[in-house]
Amino acid sequence: MSNTKAQTSAQRRTYVLDTSVLLADPAALRRFEEHEVVLPVVVITELEAKRHHPELGYFARGALRMLDEMRVTHGRLDTPVPVGDHGGSLRVELNHTDATSLPSGFRLGDNDTRILAVARNLADEGHQVTLVSKDLPMRIKASAVGLDAQEYRGEAIGDSDTGYSGMAEVEVAAEELDELYDDGTLDLAEARELPCHTGLVMLSERGTALGRVGPDKQVHLVRGDREAFGIHGRSAEQRVALDLLLDPEVGIVSLGGRAGTGKSALALCAGLEAVMERQQHKKVVVFRPLYAVGGQELGYLPGSESEKMSPWAQAVFDTLGALTSSDVVDEILDRGMLEVLPLTHIRGRSLHDSFVIVDEAQSLERNVLLTVLSRIGANSKVVLTHDVAQRDNLRVGRHDGVVAVVEKLKGHPLFAHVTLTRSERSPIAALVTEMLENVVV
Repeated sequence: MSNTKAQTSAQRRTYVLDTSVLLADPAALRRFEEHEVVLPVVVITELEAKRHHPELGYFARGALRMLDEMRVTHGRLDTPVPVGDHGGSLRVELNHTDATSLPSGFRLGDNDTRILAVARNLADEGHQVTLVSKDLPMRIKASAVGLDAQEYRGEAIGDSDTGYSGMAEVEVAAEELDELYDDGTLDLAEARELPCHTGLVMLSERGTALGRVGPDKQVHLVRGDREAFGIHGRSAEQRVALDLLLDPEVGIVSLGGRAGTGKSALALCAGLEAVMERQQHKKVVVFRPLYAVGGQELGYLPGSESEKMSPWAQAVFDTLGALTSSDVVDEILDRGMLEVLPLTHIRGRSLHDSFVIVDEAQSLERNVLLTVLSRIGANSKVVLTHDVAQRDNLRVGRHDGVVAVVEKLKGHPLFAHVTLTRSERSPIAALVTEMLENVVV
């Protein structure tokens, strides 16, 4: 028994969490099994400062409430309190803030310095310390001062689950293909094992067909001649995506893919088709996150809110202008059928009778995305467009955020995902996009 205890003690690590972890997942406090969790007191201060933030305030308050529940239960948090059923503990660290343990270039007196100092001083005392952060620069700083640093992955999916494209390829008999074209549906054994709404490219000796797996596990024919607001799908993925976007029974559609694959154009045209032609919704609402290239937030730009949003809204109008005439664009705007808003406006709203597009969703943290989805009201549809290779929010890793949401929801009858692969932009843009894909972490 004593040997087992000694081995457990030797394997026990001290995880120092920064604020970004709790803003991504307040329940992170309970996710470290038998290990010790240390919160530098400055993290509490930063959570307090974020309490009324339009996007992150909800999660800051959730983390503070969880800490307060522990305080009520155990009396104080400056000494280790038990967490979970595996022997883990948590404490708020009031000491170990002496920055002289850091190289002189890191003694800046800011909050990052205080968190790094706590981790470095605990490591110097013999603790097996790992600094955990969602913030890429923070992890780089920690490594630079000799600390083990890890990205928080508690709410992320596993590496083996990141390849879901929403498409599959199967070989079928020519007679089965004929049945699909004649009846519109086909009972296919291979399809029963696939998630609902997976697109299928079916190959036979006499030709090919497109279909998708329905909630009944039958294969339903996807017609190549479907159009939305005048555009047709060019590739198999685009045609399946268009079929899903125009299906009122699918409430959430995720469109992934690199820049130039047509995600935004398909979503926008499907929305306008649903609003103007089919009259299934009253308006199209496009939400864009407030991150520019490099992670700059909207608040740093001068001018009024409409002036600040202009560059973000212009991307939507550029897409629309390339698809239709200026007269049609003017009509859409005059009739109030299209809104482009910052994502901060979604909290507190319930979006009824709307075709909602969340553009550039790869820059949103998982909890923010779930908040967005919770705002969707009656008779509304939401489309997430994303390219995980172009994340502008440094707190969002490649394997969390929208990727984790896709993995959680795939297979549900209300949800569908398709990754688009064929670039519709110029050869130059396609080349540069491919180069960026190879260097982005």
